[in-house]
Amino acid sequence: MPPPLFPGADGLGLRRWTIAVVACLIAIWAGVTLAETPYLVFAGLAGLLYVGTLSVNARPLAWLVIALQPAALIVPFFPGRPFWWELCALLAWPSLLAYFLVNRQKLADLQFDRLEKRALLALLGYVGVLVVLMMYRGVGFRALGGGQMGGRFYTQQMVLAVLPLLMMSTRLSKKQLVVAVCFGWGMSLTYLISDFSFSLNGSFQRVLYFFELPTDALNFELGFEATGLRRYQSFGFVGVAMFSAILVWTSLRDLTTRRALIGLPLAFAMMALAVSSGHRTAFIEIVSTVGFLAFFQRFWTPMRVIAGLVFATVIVSTLYLVASDLPLSVQRSISFLPGVEVTTLARDNAVDTLNDRIEVLKLAMHDMPRYLLIGRGFGMARFDLIPSDAVNGGVWLQYMNGAFYNGLLGSILKTGVVGFLCTGSFVLWVSRIAVHVVRLVWRQGPDEWTAFERLSLFVCAQWFTLVWFFYLLHGDAGSWAQVFALPASLIMLCRRLLMEELPKDDDVVNP
Repeated sequence: MPPPLFPGADGLGLRRWTIAVVACLIAIWAGVTLAETPYLVFAGLAGLLYVGTLSVNARPLAWLVIALQPAALIVPFFPGRPFWWELCALLAWPSLLAYFLVNRQKLADLQFDRLEKRALLALLGYVGVLVVLMMYRGVGFRALGGGQMGGRFYTQQMVLAVLPLLMMSTRLSKKQLVVAVCFGWGMSLTYLISDFSFSLNGSFQRVLYFFELPTDALNFELGFEATGLRRYQSFGFVGVAMFSAILVWTSLRDLTTRRALIGLPLAFAMMALAVSSGHRTAFIEIVSTVGFLAFFQRFWTPMRVIAGLVFATVIVSTLYLVASDLPLSVQRSISFLPGVEVTTLARDNAVDTLNDRIEVLKLAMHDMPRYLLIGRGFGMARFDLIPSDAVNGGVWLQYMNGAFYNGLLGSILKTGVVGFLCTGSFVLWVSRIAVHVVRLVWRQGPDEWTAFERLSLFVCAQWFTLVWFFYLLHGDAGSWAQVFALPASLIMLCRRLLMEELPKDDDVVNP
């Protein structure tokens, strides 16, 4: 009997021959097409490499999502200009599946407690609401030639829904988590590149194929040409990120003692940078986060309360005295302070924006009853116009684009009552998890806190700031997952890492 053509054809030999044949065919294809379409070749090889490493790249993808979320990096030459961190979240779906298939024991050991189950079920319910909205209201990708918008909003939110499961499954170590978050804050500097390149004329704007612009950059540039008020929104991104890094580098207690000579000047410099963007929201976010963090770090004592009030009084009084001499963008940021004297240009610019948003909210409240059961959806025009609408007016265009500047009304209007209840439930259960994280950290004294404990308290303080800020002041339902998915995932991950150090019978394990 002659030997078989493929020795071991029922096992390893056949697989080796298959791999060799496929590799030769790929090499031939790459050689033929390299000269004409090099991008296609590199993309194909990168995809092949990714498929070959599906079962081992879930954890690197989790790290990259955290590290790239604050960055302005986008996927070049791709319709819709998705961010790289969104692409990593998309790749996490097949990677997580392969990760579980290969590591069956880790899947068996993956357990969720009561709070995690309820949060994940609420998130799953919201994904179901999105599916119903797409089926009932329709969806399209205008960047791909569709006649209707909304595809990016739906895709983004459904893709990011995997983040809590990804973070809890791959379980980054404490050091890996701290490094990823701090690296991400450093990557916020990429917004400076995009913002300044946009404001400069010439070929330097070609870098915008690789960097996303801050959301209002175009409006700010047009506003500068019309009024002379120059604003760089990137200063807000960078200032808030660097201020956050300082709060993780040291505790608030240390900012009053041995690290004050370095920490306080840096903190004020970063706050000044954020405020110089002209965004009132940057100032409010920083103050709110510091307020929550001071409570979570048990910073307040009677003497510190008195000292804090005196310090805040001095700062606010100084702002009132020198307000009219500050740059116009800074004047706009502090124009909400009652009685502060700023230039007419800065005040009018701020008031006009606020008035427009109030009018948009009035339209939203008028239309809300008809969308209670099934929401308006994302990327849709209104079904009809009320008589007072001024077609192509600024307020009307903002409403047509779905910018309601209030997460509470926007969530009900866009996703209906069911969607609002699902998102609200998710926020509620994650908030309870955040409270549990604070309790776990409190088991150690402030002197024993490492960068990880300080990061855990910071993400909880940032979470509660995001919640009230989104639902009451400046939220957009279309970016709900973009705002909450990653912070919620970090809180869940921090809690799991903290609970690993506790005995099973500890009374703090179960909140």
